[in-house]
Amino acid sequence: MVASKTAKKNAPVAAEQPIMAALRAEHKHIASVMAVFAQQLKAVDSGELVDTHIMYETMDYMVLWTDRYHHPREDLVYNRVAEIDQSAADNVDSLQREHDKIALSGRRLLADIVRWCEGEITGDSVVKDGRSYIEKMQVHMNLEEKLVFPQIEDILTLDDWHQLAAEDQPTPAADPVFGGRVDRDFRNLARKLRRNLRQSVEQGAMVEWIGIEALLESMEVMSIALETAREATGDHLYSIWKDSSGILREAPLTGLFKCASNNTRLTIDWLGNVVGISKDTISDLSRVNQQRRDRVRMLSAASQRWVNRQG
Repeated sequence: MVASKTAKKNAPVAAEQPIMAALRAEHKHIASVMAVFAQQLKAVDSGELVDTHIMYETMDYMVLWTDRYHHPREDLVYNRVAEIDQSAADNVDSLQREHDKIALSGRRLLADIVRWCEGEITGDSVVKDGRSYIEKMQVHMNLEEKLVFPQIEDILTLDDWHQLAAEDQPTPAADPVFGGRVDRDFRNLARKLRRNLRQSVEQGAMVEWIGIEALLESMEVMSIALETAREATGDHLYSIWKDSSGILREAPLTGLFKCASNNTRLTIDWLGNVVGISKDTISDLSRVNQQRRDRVRMLSAASQRWVNRQG
């Protein structure tokens, strides 16, 4: 009985722990910030007007928050995993070195943005290094989300999580953008994120409505096709009955052969009508689907123009 309780105590925890929930939430925040940064880099690359405050605040956030609080919290968890599972030590060391490299790249990129704002360097180098930084962050976070985090949750027990939570408490820090209160130094970035979120919600609703309209129109096309096919079938059966009755009255002895020949001809005509109805239906459904894609594409283009105007 005692052994059973001990095994249960040391077993991996099924429920998501607060630290892991926080890390996953921070990844979503970082991804949204990187999306804003990508928009700004695209504008720089296209020679459009760019809000330099947002450019600076984006990387300042990554250096101030991500490198000082998010990555150290991950390292805290990784160190615990390495202590328990020696086979994970090399992977932990690689992840922590990657955190250091990302932090160094972020500081350099932030310095380059300052130099670019002051006219000391061109925007080309900022765009190149900025896109490289975004790609590295995306690859790094995808690796953690898909491989590292699930492995951590398989290894750590409830006691481990309690100890980690206690170690994490001495250095609490509120996210300056996504926390309860936006830091004054990041007000432009926070405003941009809110606009992007609102635009995304509005665009999502419009895309959904376009899809609903296309579905309703497709159902109407199918309904018309079925009704047309039903009427064609009814006319076909009526013609067979009418012609057969007349043929049998006029020539009872040879009427069966004539009826068969006539029915074959009428059936071929009916099949031709059905094929025509099918082709028209497929054409109409393709048109509806193409119109849906065109409307979504135009909506996306309009949305992108709106984002570019907002800077």
